[in-house]
Amino acid sequence: MDKDVGNYFYQIAFETQVYNGVYWVPVNSLGKTRYTSADILEICKMPLENKKSKISNLYEAIQLFQISGFKGVLDNKDFYINGVHWQTHKGPEEAVLSNEGCCATDTNWLAYFIGDKYEKVGSFCYGNTDGNGHITTYIKQSEYYYFIDMMMCRKDSQEYFCQESGRLDDLKNVEWAGFLFKSKNPVDFCRFCMEQFRFKQRDVPYCFYMRDARYVTATAALKNGNEIAFYVPTCDKPHLVYKDAIEYHRFLKVALPVQLQTK
Repeated sequence: MDKDVGNYFYQIAFETQVYNGVYWVPVNSLGKTRYTSADILEICKMPLENKKSKISNLYEAIQLFQISGFKGVLDNKDFYINGVHWQTHKGPEEAVLSNEGCCATDTNWLAYFIGDKYEKVGSFCYGNTDGNGHITTYIKQSEYYYFIDMMMCRKDSQEYFCQESGRLDDLKNVEWAGFLFKSKNPVDFCRFCMEQFRFKQRDVPYCFYMRDARYVTATAALKNGNEIAFYVPTCDKPHLVYKDAIEYHRFLKVALPVQLQTK
């Protein structure tokens, strides 16, 4: 019976330290699946609520994510309000029904299925100096925070990184973000991320933040020369985890503009 999916393994066990306080662990660390691929294919055909009732952990959600064929597309809705570029995102139910979307949508997709399966599930986000950002998922369980990037969990993303192995030499040569990591202190994970971006010679995020709301509603940024600001709506319950010391790099908590509240 095939319970492995993509680069993830039902039975594998390892805990590999990749940075001070940060560990690479298999996706099954947060629960093993009860289903074969054939079982998940049948779950894919179920109505929304029935489908949700069948998923009990992260591994099962990733099985469903891949076997349902979630497709990566740019689906943000863009609004320019007082010079600030706002983007609204699909809610959890719409994310599942559409079965396609950007990083915010796949994060909301996961929230629909596992939002009530662990002590806390929210989004882990970062902002870059070019005005772009990224949204992933964090899971709080017992004394650890776990971090997973659902964009990398898509079936068509599997070719960019290796199978789960726990070997550091493998991790150095692939897209590291395709795996599950855990840390007691989210700041340690932020520093690990920055190290990985530097190693890959990519833009290093200047801020990392978490959202404790059930799902991501909107994001916004304003860039003017070297000045950059990320705007995060207070309804998403954001809190800053790390920011560099540069004064003209800003992170702002603001009320969701009224123009977006009925969109």
